[in-house]
Amino acid sequence: TVPDAKIKGLKDKKGIKSVEEPKFRMFCAQVLDWGVNRIDGEYVHATSSYTGTGINVAVLDSGGDMDHPDITWAGGYSCTNRDVNNWEDKIGHGTHCSGIISADDNDIGVVGVAPDCNIYMLQVGGRRLSVTDIIEGIDWCIATWNDADPNNNIQIMSMSFGGGGSDAEETALLAAYNTGILNIAAAGNASVDVANSAPATYDCVMAIAASDINDNAAYFTNYGNEIELIAPGVSIYSTYKRARYATMSGTSMACPEVAGAAALAWSAHPSYNNIQMRDLLNSTGEDIGLSVIYQGNGLVDAENATLGTTNGNNY
Repeated sequence: TVPDAKIKGLKDKKGIKSVEEPKFRMFCAQVLDWGVNRIDGEYVHATSSYTGTGINVAVLDSGGDMDHPDITWAGGYSCTNRDVNNWEDKIGHGTHCSGIISADDNDIGVVGVAPDCNIYMLQVGGRRLSVTDIIEGIDWCIATWNDADPNNNIQIMSMSFGGGGSDAEETALLAAYNTGILNIAAAGNASVDVANSAPATYDCVMAIAASDINDNAAYFTNYGNEIELIAPGVSIYSTYKRARYATMSGTSMACPEVAGAAALAWSAHPSYNNIQMRDLLNSTGEDIGLSVIYQGNGLVDAENATLGTTNGNNY
């Protein structure tokens, strides 16, 4: 911020033509991020009718840019604000993760792995997250299976956060899993065993590690026997707060890559339940030559899980 008197002083200075508020621009052409390309999401879009249509995905995160021109929200709920309908993202993390999953396939910005899935934002925190708020978000997702609308049942929960274990959180996630929800979580960024990072360490949750553009394990990614898949998580370009775009790195980015792949595959296999979808994603992972504690069952392969083929060029 600049005081009015300082602005006037600047305007009066010789050699200064004008003083104005900062303005922002957006790209005039859509960009394909390397992560979506690497897991062959764009190949599925180009060669089939599967784009995630009809699949309901909940992102439990910092909120979403409610007016972002590149995300079509199906709905949202704030577990942190007094106004539950105000889930505006103040830090950008939730908007970034959501765009990886479902940025619109249009003429601007980026495209998500499953651009036509129904994406819901569950705001469960900002720079800090309370397990109490996270459980409220999980309960909201479970409740969609018990309301009067049969079309809004949340099928996938994407959780790009981690910390110490919680019996209450694990109980809530097990209830979600038993309801029919596929739980997917970031493994964590501390270069330690994922056993130290919940919710990824729970049996009812898929733990996702991060890879870089050269198919190496990201230097920061957690590892361990609980890792089920690895996915692109370094320098990922996606949507951001205030209608902008940004590049971010972390297992936070790898987690929604898998959630998007799950939405694509589920649109091709609508009769599958969450256990069958989990098995499908794991059985179609691409072996990229890393230790099993880093890659688990391999790099998530959206094409193989959706179409049963491996014809895409990966890059």
